[in-house]
Amino acid sequence: MSKADELAAKLKQTRHSHADDITCAELEIDCWPAQVYALYHRIETWLQPVTEVGLKIRRNPTHICETSPDGESHDYAIDQLVIEANNQSLTFDPIARFTEDGAGRVQITLPDRNTYLLRTVDEHHESHWWMQTVETGQQLDAIALTENNLLSVVQEGLAL
Repeated sequence: MSKADELAAKLKQTRHSHADDITCAELEIDCWPAQVYALYHRIETWLQPVTEVGLKIRRNPTHICETSPDGESHDYAIDQLVIEANNQSLTFDPIARFTEDGAGRVQITLPDRNTYLLRTVDEHHESHWWMQTVETGQQLDAIALTENNLLSVVQEGLAL
């Protein structure tokens, strides 16, 4: 194989690799809203008994612009989940699909606390959601998102 053939093979591999990265990032962006909406559905199911006595849940359309690890910009539409009661609201805002520590982040607005849900994917490609809080510059250990953990956040956020 000539040197030119070697360079051509390397260039071809690099181009395919870059194209694969872009395709993978686009696929991840395309799947992100469905993953968030599945999370919202789970939250709405957990909150069903509370909605029957006056808790309001709605979705607000929003638009996100973010950059994937390969440097490509991605614009997409996705909804926020807003929960309201006692003249207070709690917003779940899907702020990023690409994160250093996971496979997506949903910010939760809480007074005096920086709390978010972090999505991770295991070796079997299954999604897991974790709740994490940052207080006074310290990142606390993430805890699995469970019904009780979520209800505690809703209780605190809406002063129930």
